[in-house]
Amino acid sequence: MRLQLRIAHTSGDVLSCQRLIAQVYNRHYGVVFSDDIYDLDAKVEPWPHRYLMALAGEELAVVCGLYLRHTYVERFGLVTDAEIEAHLEDAGVRGSYDPRDRREVTKLVVAPPWRKLHLSPAIIAAAHSRDFMEMEAERPPLLTYCCVRTIAEGIMTRHGIRARRLKAFPKYKVHELYRSESNPMDSYLVIPAVDVPPAYRDLRIPGEYALDVLGGERP
Repeated sequence: MRLQLRIAHTSGDVLSCQRLIAQVYNRHYGVVFSDDIYDLDAKVEPWPHRYLMALAGEELAVVCGLYLRHTYVERFGLVTDAEIEAHLEDAGVRGSYDPRDRREVTKLVVAPPWRKLHLSPAIIAAAHSRDFMEMEAERPPLLTYCCVRTIAEGIMTRHGIRARRLKAFPKYKVHELYRSESNPMDSYLVIPAVDVPPAYRDLRIPGEYALDVLGGERP
């Protein structure tokens, strides 16, 4: 199987991405989205600022969003710049990154017809591409996640991406249906220069790739 990757630039592409995200999040989690307000306990979330699309033929199979500012890790996860700085020090890259300059991968959604094909690892890998994550950045930003451990310590670790746990993510009603005691939600940091395999950072987007090249699994 091959996937066509592209960034949503046109209003039509953005609308297609938002429609798929809203369909899944509203139906399964009762979440709605807004351009200008948010309330995690009322299940109102902000739209991502950028979208990565994976198409199978002409069909939109997977969407992944990116927050360029006001990340959940800082806004809702209560992670401080000093905590980020400590991890940069530990990784030996203090000074190479600004701890305040971070972006966040969010709203990974697989369209219902494609869920049995294990496409999530592919889009997570591709989201670490410079062409997606660093576009318009003056220098490489840091990448954060607020996600359950099966994603951070399962999918990401399995494909060679190191997710550095920052702290437990506070409990909000918006996450009640996909976090649990056995699969808690945490805040994570990814330092691209040392935590992401070069094959993913150098991935060119737009482009067409075999699923296994992107770290996916065959059905």
